[in-house]
Amino acid sequence: MHASRRRTNFGSVGFVYCVAVVVVALASVNRPNNLLVWIFAAMLVALLVSGVVSGAMLLRLRAHRIEPRRARVGELLVIRYTLENTARFMPAFDLHVEERGLPLGLVAAGEAWVLHCGPGDTVHAEAVLRPSRRGLHRLPSFEVWSSFPFGLLRKRLIFERPSDVLVEPEVVPLLPTLLARVARGGLMGGVRASVEVGGGEDFFGVREYRSGDSVRNIAWKRLAGTDQLATIERSRAVPPRVRVVLDLRRATDALRVTGGVDPRTLEEDAITLAASLMALADRQGDEFGLTVLGLEVAAIPLRRGHFHRAKVLAALAAIDLDQPRDASASLRDSAERATILFVHPDRADTTVAPSVGWNFTASQLATLRLPLERGGNA
Repeated sequence: MHASRRRTNFGSVGFVYCVAVVVVALASVNRPNNLLVWIFAAMLVALLVSGVVSGAMLLRLRAHRIEPRRARVGELLVIRYTLENTARFMPAFDLHVEERGLPLGLVAAGEAWVLHCGPGDTVHAEAVLRPSRRGLHRLPSFEVWSSFPFGLLRKRLIFERPSDVLVEPEVVPLLPTLLARVARGGLMGGVRASVEVGGGEDFFGVREYRSGDSVRNIAWKRLAGTDQLATIERSRAVPPRVRVVLDLRRATDALRVTGGVDPRTLEEDAITLAASLMALADRQGDEFGLTVLGLEVAAIPLRRGHFHRAKVLAALAAIDLDQPRDASASLRDSAERATILFVHPDRADTTVAPSVGWNFTASQLATLRLPLERGGNA
């Protein structure tokens, strides 16, 4: 990718050096002697060489930002770049890559740097950002700069290439026994038998014996009254199922909070708690789904696995809390059998759904998470 703009700047070292050049020039004019003239000439040549060399080696440089993957609050985001030197003879040294105009939710934690890029070479560099806000963030442009060889002038190539980064909400490690108490506690979400044949223990039916069936599954009682062998079929065990319902029906300024508490922070904590509950369910092998009340977010069915987890976290990341709320939204009746976990920003509201369910509030996040010395990345 070609640079959109080129700039030249004096850094702090370059500014001091230019002041020194002016001082030496004035001294050589007022009291001319060979030594001052030679010093002034050498300093001026060094300044010119610095600008020519750094500008020439960046002239044929091309850069490309590799589209960043999803990020998550509380984890570092690595941005990768590809630098290509299309010159036939001129190498490039001391190349720095920096993002320009970072949004408020992203903070630079480490710049990308390349020591050497030879003629015709392609090298890679990595910069590190620290996400601090959930949501969709845009990286407008980035620049490649170098002050080689003397650090006096900074030549910059600016590349206008917008990229969007979806930052998922923070996932905090919760108490591992939390879902064991609620999802496996009998509220329609425990391990149960399905309507399909599988390797479980519950009785499903009887069929004719087929070659290869285990002797342990032969229905001996039925065999006693007939000459035909029969095999007992077992149902397939279904793991616990959890549906997380995020209650966002109340507008931010209408939340019932005490003085000094930021209602927007409570909403973000509620989103974090919802994400953490589903991450815990995923680690324990449970099926989980997501419903958001009050905003136009499509309900996500009960599934499990890495891609399903990425889907629900992306849905939480894309929630816009500035959108108007539907205060009359409620949980629709459904035939699915799952433990329902309600997450409220302020106070638990039992009128939103059936009485069979568990209610959590954003203020409980600190008490439900693992202690810091025992915690780990989710």
